[in-house]
Amino acid sequence: MKNYCIVLRGWAFLLLALLMLEGGAACAEEYKDTPGAPVSLEAEELVFDQKTGEYQAQGDVLLRRGDQTLAAESMQFNQTTGDAQAVGHVRLFDPEALVTGERLRLNLNKETGSIENGRIFLPKANFHVAGNEIEKLGEDHYRIQNGTFTTCDGERPSWKFSARQLDVTVGGYAWAKHVLFHLYDVPVLYLPVMGYPVKVERESGFLMPRFGQSNKRGTELSLVYYQVLDRHMDATFYLDYFSKLGVGKGVEYRYFLGHDNDGEALLYHVSGLNGHSDQVAVNWQHMGTLPGQVWLTSKVQYVSSRNYFSDFGEVAGEYNRSRAESVVALSRHWGNNNLAGQFKYIRQLNQDDDEPSVDDDQTLQRLPEVRFNMLRQRLGYSPFYFRLDSSGTYLWQKKGAEVARLSLRPVVSTQFTPGDWLELGAEIGYRQKLYAWSGDQEYKGIPDATLRMGTRLSRVYDVAGDTVSKIQHVLQPEVIYYYVPKVNQDDLPQFESFDFVGRRNTVSYGLVNRFVAKLESPTGQADYHEFLYLRLAQEYDLSLTEHTDLLAAERPEAERWSDLRTELIFRPTRHSYFDLDTRLATSGGGLRTFLAEGGLEDGKGNAASLRYRYRRDEQEYLGAKLDLAVLKPVYLNYEQRYALDESTTLENVLNLEYRAQCWSMFLSWRDRGDEQEFTISFALTGIGKTSHFGSRLEPTM
Repeated sequence: MKNYCIVLRGWAFLLLALLMLEGGAACAEEYKDTPGAPVSLEAEELVFDQKTGEYQAQGDVLLRRGDQTLAAESMQFNQTTGDAQAVGHVRLFDPEALVTGERLRLNLNKETGSIENGRIFLPKANFHVAGNEIEKLGEDHYRIQNGTFTTCDGERPSWKFSARQLDVTVGGYAWAKHVLFHLYDVPVLYLPVMGYPVKVERESGFLMPRFGQSNKRGTELSLVYYQVLDRHMDATFYLDYFSKLGVGKGVEYRYFLGHDNDGEALLYHVSGLNGHSDQVAVNWQHMGTLPGQVWLTSKVQYVSSRNYFSDFGEVAGEYNRSRAESVVALSRHWGNNNLAGQFKYIRQLNQDDDEPSVDDDQTLQRLPEVRFNMLRQRLGYSPFYFRLDSSGTYLWQKKGAEVARLSLRPVVSTQFTPGDWLELGAEIGYRQKLYAWSGDQEYKGIPDATLRMGTRLSRVYDVAGDTVSKIQHVLQPEVIYYYVPKVNQDDLPQFESFDFVGRRNTVSYGLVNRFVAKLESPTGQADYHEFLYLRLAQEYDLSLTEHTDLLAAERPEAERWSDLRTELIFRPTRHSYFDLDTRLATSGGGLRTFLAEGGLEDGKGNAASLRYRYRRDEQEYLGAKLDLAVLKPVYLNYEQRYALDESTTLENVLNLEYRAQCWSMFLSWRDRGDEQEFTISFALTGIGKTSHFGSRLEPTM
């Protein structure tokens, strides 16, 4: 027997004395002796039949039990059986759903019943269901005859599904038979059966398809199924159709193993059509800590041909790639020591799938490479410090030498600050290199020395503005002398720049300016913003000898001064920036490189940026990007890349999204000169969209 307690309000308190005499004492007794959640009933008029145990309630009736509330204009409630019948503006509330209708029959004990001309609203998923008759089959289970469902608000939703029979499980799925998909009130698609997720957590199921047209791939269609495997892993299965290339099949697997271990893997295959050969791609990316505090990173990538990148690459740097790299690295850090090793394999790719690349045969592979670094540490109580850099590499080529290379460079350094304003530093190192191949070996030792002098000067200026109260200017000049003697290295193998250390006798200077603003917030809390960074650097050659450093790499043999490098980082506000990096030949010849980029954004989805890149006799390039949200509900993204030296547009990309309350439509147009592509996709709230074909190799994590 359940517990029932009656609560009266308004003029119905007059009836309380009668209930206390005729049955009110029984209510108090049942509430005390019987387990279970109590039921309270409130109404403007309330009549109780003690023989049948039934209440007749009229006017703003509220029946509560636990976290459920039933409201209506009038109600009959039997405290013995738990049956309730409600009429007139019926509303049934609980934390998961709101059920409304004209007439309701409900058994509180079994949580079953039915409602006429009813509606169900699930607020967490914004899910609306309506039907001529809704049956409540259990706590979270409903069955609807001749019903509709949607995630759109309003009496005339933008889209909806209608079905002859619909089963809804809150926190599960809505399963429907003989389904029609409507745009507003117009049916446009028939499905014999379908399932729709009715929860906010991720759920397995089909995503909305993606359609497209490309002059390289032809007509495109992507069907995607998303499968939840566990709380920490899932998989996406792709079935793609390209009328000019073939059929693509693939699976993308993502996992999170706890703490900091996560990764994803992709396997994709395209069956060739119209004379195109099959194409295969494999990609595995992982980051995480193994037992023993060993850090593992991997980026393994394999493609069957260079055509794969040109056919399926979607962004610059991907579709014009000519090689695939695979790297697996392990590292362990303890104290001041760090041990790291990696396997790196580079595969050069030709446009011709049948002939191996000559470059691929000569490509230098590192299988493996191991580095041990001892970070700087003080030698006892002396003013000297010790550091060790070392590496061991096995260099291998398909058609070429196989050489083991060992490099050790111990370094002793010291630093003084006389007068607490001047910084003096000195460093002496010795690079020992050893090569071994085919039973032979060669080694060579090369010393080096560095002297550094610098200081840090600062001054604070009072601005007393509404937002900026003070500005600090920091000036950091430095002068560095490098020396490496000339050592004959003709007997050593020369595979790359690392294998040759040239003589060096140079002096370089650097001048850094920093400007930091102190910002006063309305709450009085201070905030600091570095709005300007400017660095000038240049090197002078004392002996006009060969060099290996970056600043001198582009210096003509007869010039003592290297290019003047200027770096500028300007952040006038939190939402704007301008970056500049230039190299100027001071002895004549003008600019060698000029890289500039600037942009604005308002934090509301509107942004614009412009990028310019110039390398003398190599490249002159302009890139622009625009994001607009001011046209809501239409969102626009536009990108353009233009080669100024060739007067050629490299790429135009336009993305449009129409974002409604319960659905979105995506249009994308891409023009690369030799390829034009147009794609369209949709997303319904509760069903994600297919954002790319399964051929995409760039990671999503």
